[in-house]
Amino acid sequence: MREYKLMIPGPVEVSREVRETFNRPTVAHYGEEWAHFYLRTTERLSSMLGCTGQTFILPGSGSVALEASASTFAPERRSLILNNGFFGERLYNIFSRYSDECEKLNFEMGKPIDPDVLNELLRGKRFDIVVFTHVETSTGVLNPVRDIAEIAKSHGALVIVDSISSAAIEKLDMDSWKVDVVVTASQKGLECPPGLGIVSVRSENMQEIRNSRKRSWYSDLSVWLDYFEKWHDWHPFPVTLPTNAIMALGKSLDLIEAQGLAEREAQFERTSQKVRSCLKEMGFELFTSRDFSAHGLTAVNTLGKIKPSELVKFLKEKFSVQIAGSLGELSSFLFRIGHMSTEQIKTSNLLTLLVGISDFLRVKGFPCNTQKAISEILEQ
Repeated sequence: MREYKLMIPGPVEVSREVRETFNRPTVAHYGEEWAHFYLRTTERLSSMLGCTGQTFILPGSGSVALEASASTFAPERRSLILNNGFFGERLYNIFSRYSDECEKLNFEMGKPIDPDVLNELLRGKRFDIVVFTHVETSTGVLNPVRDIAEIAKSHGALVIVDSISSAAIEKLDMDSWKVDVVVTASQKGLECPPGLGIVSVRSENMQEIRNSRKRSWYSDLSVWLDYFEKWHDWHPFPVTLPTNAIMALGKSLDLIEAQGLAEREAQFERTSQKVRSCLKEMGFELFTSRDFSAHGLTAVNTLGKIKPSELVKFLKEKFSVQIAGSLGELSSFLFRIGHMSTEQIKTSNLLTLLVGISDFLRVKGFPCNTQKAISEILEQ
């Protein structure tokens, strides 16, 4: 299979150190030494997310982790999904299978969730759980987690956040923001190969896990907590774990911690601003306002000038670079660029991408100020 430089919003390009760790000889998924490594890795994830509770690492995608949060917390409860895009819709599809009552509060795609609208709804109607994305990956919108959580908690609701496209990129502090559950995955901001779903739960909610209404086995966190408590010293999880993937995650956490979260978040913010300035110079429009754009990806509106699918194909064939189209009704005019990992945001990778886009525009007969766009990337 041909290799491409992945400039998509996940899975991301990973570092040489992470790849080398992933390719080490496989080790057993049980025993005192492995249990210590696994537990230390979960503690480091909790710390990164600002959580004094517990983190669970599940083999599978981020959707597996979302399902685990739904099967554990949603049964016999009323759930409200805040939906402003494709992945908000997916949250509804997952939680509606477990929650006795599940409703959507829809917002315009390309715009953030409005906390005031949520507050008005909760004044007149009670929900036990409020669920939403931190970053809506289909449009690149950054939702105001802290404000939403504050309102939801003031009305007595449990707060569950899909942080799959934001963890280790955007600021997030579960304890101080009163976010009860955060779900993420390995293949985006955590800069690892795909295959690990992650659920972090605040300490105040651990008893709710123990009391969960049993609707499944694999995705029920009470099963995982039971093994954690009873088999803690040698097998603190119920299934065979992909040890190489978790070792790679440990190495990635080494690199993230060495850089420091504050500097890392600032770096992604600076890079996202540069990428967007370049695209504007090339004649594109951003789908979302810079005021609420995520810092790990950019959604670009072609304004009908080009077909996103043609650009995606051109970059793959001519430059061995892969970007993403969008999803659903957005696919005819939107493409997305991922800048979620330290490999993706290297100057050489960004320059290759931008030169490729400018070549495509030239082929299509559109003028493009390539030199000025490139100078944006080269500026320190």
